[in-house]
Amino acid sequence: MLFTPAWRRVPRGCPKTTLRAVPWELSPVHTQFPRAIAKSAHIDEQAVQDACGALAKSVLNGNIYQYEALSVVLRSMMPPDCGANQVRGPPPPCLLDAGALVWGEQDYMSGPQENLRMLQGYEAEFAQRVAESKEGFRDPKVLEGALDLAVAYLKNYAVDKADRMYAAIEPYCMERGLPWDVKWLQDCATLRCKQARQPEAAVLLEELAKRTPPHPATLVNLGTVYNMMREHEKAQEYFEAAMEVAGHDEMQKDDLWNIGIAKKNLKQYDEALPMLEKALELWLKEEPDDDVTLAKLHDTVGSCYDLMGRADDAVAQFTQARMLFGRSIGAESPLYGSACEGLTKSLIHAGRYDEGFDRLEETFLNNAEKDAIHPTPLFELLGYALNDLALPGHLSDEELGRLEGPIEIAVKNMVHRGLDQDGNAGVVFERMAQVLLRAGIAKGDAAQQEAAARRRQFARYLLERAAPLIEATTKSGEADLAHISQAIAMELQVLDAQDALYRKALEAAAPAAPRLAY
Repeated sequence: MLFTPAWRRVPRGCPKTTLRAVPWELSPVHTQFPRAIAKSAHIDEQAVQDACGALAKSVLNGNIYQYEALSVVLRSMMPPDCGANQVRGPPPPCLLDAGALVWGEQDYMSGPQENLRMLQGYEAEFAQRVAESKEGFRDPKVLEGALDLAVAYLKNYAVDKADRMYAAIEPYCMERGLPWDVKWLQDCATLRCKQARQPEAAVLLEELAKRTPPHPATLVNLGTVYNMMREHEKAQEYFEAAMEVAGHDEMQKDDLWNIGIAKKNLKQYDEALPMLEKALELWLKEEPDDDVTLAKLHDTVGSCYDLMGRADDAVAQFTQARMLFGRSIGAESPLYGSACEGLTKSLIHAGRYDEGFDRLEETFLNNAEKDAIHPTPLFELLGYALNDLALPGHLSDEELGRLEGPIEIAVKNMVHRGLDQDGNAGVVFERMAQVLLRAGIAKGDAAQQEAAARRRQFARYLLERAAPLIEATTKSGEADLAHISQAIAMELQVLDAQDALYRKALEAAAPAAPRLAY
């Protein structure tokens, strides 16, 4: 995180605003309408069917405006007393059939296009199952399918879809109890990790541990989450506890990997590296076709090499990880982006700056496009571009212009997901503007001048968005960002000066007006 913002969330079920009392007395007709009139009203079933068909088509076409309007009108057509006379009660007991969970069991290593085709097929199967049921998520087969499809979403990093699914089914899983609630807690914790919401994942896993006997998988997951939260000693304790509960007298390949990661993060590299190399060796021997796990291991070994100052060895490991991720799950996967980020840093450390910037551009685009976009990786990657490449003179300012398109995608994605409203967004926007400003110096031929002017305009937009966010964060005491406010003021002055130079250049290049003959 750039810094930790205070959470400001409206509790579930609490209204954001209070409606004012109606200042007049309703007529008998108005007061009678909801029940007295609706009971005798005729619902046009054909109209409902037509609307449902159009709703499905709008989903396929991605028409969110039509979808929104149709959703509202379909809810409006429901009788107000629909279901009012039905007694809900607890659902009948039903065990979760683990053997029926087939969609989430796929390895999804057939490339991005085939993975998407498979996922869409499972969505269609689930939609058919829901359509044939009369109880929605109350139907155990529908709830089972929802849990299954949500894991398929997780494996494909479709975290927005997974988030909506888990939010919808939470109460239905909790009311059924074991094992439905345990499955929900476990899988939703995985989602929170993919969304970079590790503290929430830890809460879910701690709750899971309370509801079940000690289990190696739960302890490993807790260790993984605490590693991500930089509580590495606590993570190592959980990994060692998992090994003990599993009854391992000697470290298995999973134990070597998990404990090796914790030791790496504790900077105990001489102990960590042999463990990680052994884990990779065992996986290559026992499961040589598991591209994704092997790629993760190459990534982990590469990061250990890089931290030890062995940049060339790190480059070899990250290159292998990038290749394996690319051929199995595609360049759109965040895992692929993680390998690219490691490769970026190790190439820079190895003094291979041009290759490093190529991978940085790829990494930034991967982060800019993904569902679980987060400001911190964007901020750090732009820092490498500025502080490790451009400022030391290893990269020309003009080359930074290659980041203009990915930056625009990142900004749109942040705005779309409501991540543009706090100090973190302000800090990232200011650093984006720095990159665009350095690539937006008014010089060169007409085409270069025009491109530079466009980048300056984009930089000004970002700085004007960032300034009030930074100021509000400082004023609230959340973080002291006064130095960034000062930087924004200076950068706006530079933009003014560069725009003035550009206007003079345009005036000088303009043909003189012809003199009239009298």
